[in-house]
Amino acid sequence: MKRTAKSQISPADRPRTSDAKQYHIHTASGDLSPLCLIVGAPGRADLVAEKYLSNIQRFANEYRGLVSYTGMYKDTLVSVTTSGMGGPSMGIVLPEAVRSGARIFIRVGSCGSLLRDSKVGDVIIPTAAIRFDGATDTWAPKEYPAVADWRVVSALHSAAALHADGRFHLGIECTTADFYTGQGRPGLFAEMSETMLRRHQEVLRLGAACYAMEAASLFVWCATEGGGLPAGAVNAVFANRHTNEFGVSGEELAIEVALEALRTLSHEKAMAEYITRSRPNYPGT
Repeated sequence: MKRTAKSQISPADRPRTSDAKQYHIHTASGDLSPLCLIVGAPGRADLVAEKYLSNIQRFANEYRGLVSYTGMYKDTLVSVTTSGMGGPSMGIVLPEAVRSGARIFIRVGSCGSLLRDSKVGDVIIPTAAIRFDGATDTWAPKEYPAVADWRVVSALHSAAALHADGRFHLGIECTTADFYTGQGRPGLFAEMSETMLRRHQEVLRLGAACYAMEAASLFVWCATEGGGLPAGAVNAVFANRHTNEFGVSGEELAIEVALEALRTLSHEKAMAEYITRSRPNYPGT
């Protein structure tokens, strides 16, 4: 049996690749900008890089479908990294992104809108999220709120007012662990349990703005495990659950709002310690 070289072995509690990169996202310290978009699909990361960034560097774990880019958006260095779908994957990617230099996160995602007056192609900025994701139970008790950083929400609101006038909304996301039954869709046999039906009706009654699968996980992880990292999100409306319309639209609008928000945050004095990575202080990073 061929023995693995000692130099290739990393601690089990902080695994690395054989060339000392983060195990899942294959980035190293300083590879990611402090200003970081986080997207679910690798194709969305490709879109950000190809259409909006210059002088890009690419980092990828092709085996797991995780890709990251760092480049210039206008006069601002930004990164985009892939989280995959759902909270558990978010909980894997976030610490590795932080160890690679990221400090301020904006998720660019898609959602099913619960607002009657919204249209496919609009964007929704979650101010907070209902914690039906499951992953956040690992990091905080149920009573702990999943709230976006108000400074990031403010930057997103200002960017949306300029670039998505009349096409953006703010509200509470309902973050779920499941795309189908968990979001009030019937299962394979056109049925839904009474428990899930009642939960869906309660989400509507409470006035939630949308269904998605990541914001609560992002907000809670950044606030707790991340040591108080600023985080926000903007979702393209792919579906209106009242009209039952679906279409892949609004993705580029959401990206543009998020990038402009990062650019705004890069110039704010309150964010300076995150931009320089002096806050929070992570031992060993």
